[in-house]
Amino acid sequence: MLLRKEVNDPRLKDVVVTDVIASRDLSSARVFFSCAEDAQKEVSTLLQKASGFFRTRLSKVLDLRHTPTLSFIYDTAPNTGARIEDLLSKL
Repeated sequence: MLLRKEVNDPRLKDVVVTDVIASRDLSSARVFFSCAEDAQKEVSTLLQKASGFFRTRLSKVLDLRHTPTLSFIYDTAPNTGARIEDLLSKL
């Protein structure tokens, strides 16, 4: 929701969050995202720079003592799946 409604950077509009894995103590969370493969490095850098913004917004919504630190990881599964489907369709 934050990416869709509150982020003004057009480079982040096509980013899709594919999974979030939080640590047991909720001190950190790994956020997996997907985007165009050629924009992966730029988007990763932008998300890391915006992590403070995301944490601030999440702290207002989540009822936790501490808001987890966020690390963003590019998820290759959607691109790999699409490539495999393309190869299979050519058989």
